[in-house]
Amino acid sequence: MTAEPQRYPCIESAWQAHRDELRGFLIRHGGDHDVADDLLQIVYTKALAHRTRFCQLDSPRAWLFRVARHQWIDQQRRSGRWVAGDPPELPAATETHAPVDSLIVCIARALPHLSPEDSDILSRCDLEGLRQADYAEHHGLGLPATKARLRRARQRLRERLIEQCGIIFDEQGRICCHRADHG
Repeated sequence: MTAEPQRYPCIESAWQAHRDELRGFLIRHGGDHDVADDLLQIVYTKALAHRTRFCQLDSPRAWLFRVARHQWIDQQRRSGRWVAGDPPELPAATETHAPVDSLIVCIARALPHLSPEDSDILSRCDLEGLRQADYAEHHGLGLPATKARLRRARQRLRERLIEQCGIIFDEQGRICCHRADHG
């Protein structure tokens, strides 16, 4: 049995919050989805390598974008496509939070309305970060059954959040807004 790698919640939460924005930044300036994904892996690896400092940062977002920008510049130089001039501007720091960030109160109110099985798998896997394979093993389930159970529980939670919190989704299926005071 191999030891499970140590997790760093500060890195994971920053990564989840900013990964899509970082990817968009890299695609916008490089135009290549595969290269952007490769560069994202490097940025994530650098965050892990600097975990002690990273977890003490006031602005993980700014650090991630600086590293992404430097990786993009290095990649442009290696490929021979670097044109002298200003590298891409980093996006301005934003004080606004993603709409999903403000849903924690609504999620906490919605979970008790779900079945105990749905509430348990969502709490353990999505909120506490337990790996699906570990959940499956602990509950005597196969991994495919656990994945299916989690997918169905997420769908029921989604329906509950739409009803209870007035959530509205954008064209890509992401939460765009909600009313915290709803029902």
